[in-house]
Amino acid sequence: MKSSIIQKRAALLNAWLPALLAFSLPLSTSAISVTALLILLLWFAEGDLAGKWREIIANPVCLALAVYLGLHVVGLLWTDNMAAGLEMLEKQWKLALLPVFLTTVRFDRRRLYVAAFLAGMGVAVLRTYLAWFGLLHYKDVTTTHLTHGTFHVVYNPLLALAIYLLLHEILWGAAERRTRMALALAGVVMIVDMFITEGRAGQLVFFVLVGLLFFQAMGRHRLRALLITSVTLPLLFAGAYTFSPTFHQRLEQARREIITFRTDPDTSVGLRLLFWQNSLQIIRAHPLVGVGTGDFQDAYAAVNRIRSPKMVATDNPHNQYVLVLCQFGLLGLASLLTLFGVQVRQALRVRDGWQRIRLAFPLFFLTIMLAESYLIVYETGFLFALFGAVFYKLPPAGSGARADGQVG
Repeated sequence: MKSSIIQKRAALLNAWLPALLAFSLPLSTSAISVTALLILLLWFAEGDLAGKWREIIANPVCLALAVYLGLHVVGLLWTDNMAAGLEMLEKQWKLALLPVFLTTVRFDRRRLYVAAFLAGMGVAVLRTYLAWFGLLHYKDVTTTHLTHGTFHVVYNPLLALAIYLLLHEILWGAAERRTRMALALAGVVMIVDMFITEGRAGQLVFFVLVGLLFFQAMGRHRLRALLITSVTLPLLFAGAYTFSPTFHQRLEQARREIITFRTDPDTSVGLRLLFWQNSLQIIRAHPLVGVGTGDFQDAYAAVNRIRSPKMVATDNPHNQYVLVLCQFGLLGLASLLTLFGVQVRQALRVRDGWQRIRLAFPLFFLTIMLAESYLIVYETGFLFALFGAVFYKLPPAGSGARADGQVG
C-alpha cells in the first residue's frame, strides 16, 4: 500500500517536471541537469517499467534513436582510442533520455510543455533587451554582444524554434482575438531580437522555418505559397540587413572570412571551412564505417599535421553530418537521416493538429546541424530529447487523432 502511494505521488510530480525542463532550456544548464535527473529518478520510482518498455518499443522514433545510439556502442569495436570513444558515448546521454521523457510526458499536456519553453525563451529575450539598453551588466555581455560568450550559437536556434511555435499558435491554436494579439506582439519582439543577437545558424533556420510556415498556411495552394515566400523572405532579409547593424556586420564578416579563407583561415568561418575540408580526407579514407566512435580527434590531428600544421586541431568539426561521417561513414549518415526521416513519417501519419510542428522539428535540426554538431551540444541535445518525446508520443486510443498513413 505504501509503495503504491509513493508510485502515485512520483507519477503526479513527474508529469509536471518536463514543463520545468522546457522552461529551463534557454536559461540554465544547471537547472536542466537537476530537472532531468529528477525526472529519471522519479521515472524509476513510478514503477510500471514493463508498460513503459512496451510504449518505447512501439514508438518508431525511439527505435530509430536506438539504432543511432547503438551505432556509437558498436563503433567502439573499431576505434583505437577507447577512452575518447567512451567520452563520446557519454555525450549521448542527453539523447538517451528521450525514451524516459516519452513515457513521462502526458499527451494532453503538450501545450503546457510548449508554453513553458516559450515562457523560458521570453525570459531569455528579456535579458537580451535589458543588455541592449545597457540595463543588464555582465563581464562578457555588452550592448552589442547580448549573450554570454558563445551562447548565441545555442540562443538563436532556440529563438528561431520559439518564433515558429509562437506563430503556429497564432495561426492554429489561440482562439481569442486578445490572445492572438498578445502573441503577435511577443512574436514581433522575438523577431527583432533575432536580428540584434549574433547567432547566424539561428538566423538561417529562422528564414527556413518562416518559409515552411508560409507553405503550411497556404495548404494546397503551393504556387501562392511559393510566390509569397519568394517575395516576403527577401524583403525580411533586406530589412534586417539594412536596419540591424549586428546582422549586417555578422553577414559582412562571414563574407569576408569566406573570401580570405585561402590566405587567412584563422577566423570563425574560416576554421569551420578548414575543419570540413580536412575532415573530408578522413571520410575519403574511411567511407563506409568511419574511424570509430573515439577516433575523430586523433584522425583529424593526423590530417591537420600534414595539410594545415600551423592551424589548431579540433575534436569537433562543427557540423553534425561531417562528424557522423567521420565516425561511422555512410552507415552513420544513413542512421542519422533515418532518425529524422522517421519523424517526418510521423508528421505525415498522425493527424491531430500538431503534424505541422512534427514536420518543422526535424527540418529545424537538419538545418542547424550544417553549422554545428548540435546533437552533442548540451541545450540542443536536451531540446531534441524532450520535444522529440513531446511531439512524437503516439496518441492514446480514443484521442481522436488519426494515425492512418494518409497525407491529406
